Amino acid sequence: MRKIYLLLFFCVLLVSCQQSTDQDTTKDSKIESEAEVAFFPDTEMSLTLKEAIEIAQKEALKWNKEAMLYSGNSVDKDDTPTGMDGKRKHWNIEFGIPGKTDFYLVTIRDGKANEKAHVPAGFEIMPKNYFIASVEEFKYDTPELLKKGEKITKIYPGDTFAKGYNFSFSKDPQKNIPIVNVIGWDQDKKNMIYLEFNAVTGELDGEFEKEQYIN
Repeated sequence: MRKIYLLLFFCVLLVSCQQSTDQDTTKDSKIESEAEVAFFPDTEMSLTLKEAIEIAQKEALKWNKEAMLYSGNSVDKDDTPTGMDGKRKHWNIEFGIPGKTDFYLVTIRDGKANEKAHVPAGFEIMPKNYFIASVEEFKYDTPELLKKGEKITKIYPGDTFAKGYNFSFSKDPQKNIPIVNVIGWDQDKKNMIYLEFNAVTGELDGEFEKEQYIN
């Protein structure tokens, strides 16, 4: 359930009626400002998909210069819905090396690189067309693709599970293009909607719904 924390500031009343009126106006302005902050979480640390990839790729290349992008997704760790601007604060970005089994994970928390994990036998051996060389292959970013999605179909932000809008990416090895998913809900919040975009052309490549069960 969406949590909205309203911070109420009680000021000492001054003797003058005019001063009291001015203070009431200031207090109302503060309350309105705090309410907006509570409903729309601080976006200072929020990142677009491409920004998250750039941070994660720097870390992956420190691990291995041959590291290439495999997939990634935003992480639903916020107390309130976010992603309405195409940005999230928390991401998991996965890397691998063509022809090898190495798996490397970079987590981003609050807009910064956090934990890293290397699993030597985390992947099956895959050729290069399963990987993405760099962030430059993404010609479209999540803010643009979310706007496109909202124009194409009726998609809504989640409220209690998969809150707001979420995003993910992977490689289509057959078409040899990166795919970005914009993930939201139907109006009744019963089915999650997945919009698959070609990250090179910005065109919708696919759409499907998935029923969700919340325990």
